Amino acid sequence: MRVFVAGATGVIGKRAVEQLVAAGHEVTALARSPEKAALVWSLGATPVAASLFDPASLRAAVAGHDVVVNLATHIPSITGAAKPGAWKENDRIRTEGSSNLVDAALAAGASRYIQESIVFTYPDRGDSWIDAESTPIEPTPLIEAVQTAEGNAARFTEAGRTGVVLRFGAFYAPDASHTEAMVAAARKGVAFVAGKPEAYQSVIHGDDAAAAVVAALEAPAGIYDVV
Repeated sequence: MRVFVAGATGVIGKRAVEQLVAAGHEVTALARSPEKAALVWSLGATPVAASLFDPASLRAAVAGHDVVVNLATHIPSITGAAKPGAWKENDRIRTEGSSNLVDAALAAGASRYIQESIVFTYPDRGDSWIDAESTPIEPTPLIEAVQTAEGNAARFTEAGRTGVVLRFGAFYAPDASHTEAMVAAARKGVAFVAGKPEAYQSVIHGDDAAAAVVAALEAPAGIYDVV
């Protein structure tokens, strides 16, 4: 299949591109700089210059693809996450960016759209199991952008196509900045983990998250927890 990937040079994106290519798919990836384009080439994919916030360039880039994968994010650092406006760009990507990408996928006649999301939308359930089918998300101002992105994937399904949402746990990988920060803090005896010491946290290794993206090429429409 011809697969278009946004967010292809991030921790999960570059792994997903590599695994998609290894699975025999023809991959095109957004790359906004010569350095990122070089990375995309090294992964076996073809880079294309476009912006999630420029509908015209995005439609031109997505044209001719069977599948569109949106892994684009702009997650602030652990130390900067609480600063005013820290999540503004990430929210814009998940709202305006995902809307433009779904529009482009529909215009291209793509049959499948895959949207990254997060499991942190769920309420605290203590030691009870949580899953997408039985546990409703807890709407808060902090996750409005996440809901919008998931809603755009649902809009793709409502148009008669297949929209898949992957709610990822917290990523960890040797090249992930958050993992590096947590390890550095741990060496100083500090735990960068939210909540009580006995609390649960859902996590996923970068390689496994990428494998879920590949598997989503065959999954029925819906929401999946990837942890």
